[in-house]
Amino acid sequence: MDEDGPSEEGPEDDSIVALFARLVDDAERFVRAELKLYRATLFARLVEVRSAVIMLLASLFLAQSAMIALLVGLIVILRQQLGAIGATAAVFGGSMAIAGLLAWVAMIKIRQATDIKDKPR
Repeated sequence: MDEDGPSEEGPEDDSIVALFARLVDDAERFVRAELKLYRATLFARLVEVRSAVIMLLASLFLAQSAMIALLVGLIVILRQQLGAIGATAAVFGGSMAIAGLLAWVAMIKIRQATDIKDKPR
């Protein structure tokens, strides 16, 4: 008979074991096809956002350069009152204090985000 009709091999092809084996094979093919679809979708989206990520990185580098220029400017301004070493120490100390404060707040937020809410007290 044709491929869509009943098979000529006998009733063994319609046994529970054979049907279950076909089900497992079909499920495996389905999962593999879904994974290929998700992977293709992911790569397509990554290609779409690639230029945006590059622009974001460039903006971060420019912002970092601006911060460095600001700190150098502060050293130049404070040099008249504090001297070169004092101005450098003041700008360094202030920058480290701000960096430490930001890191401390970030750690608190990370702990809050990862804290298990259902802890017994």
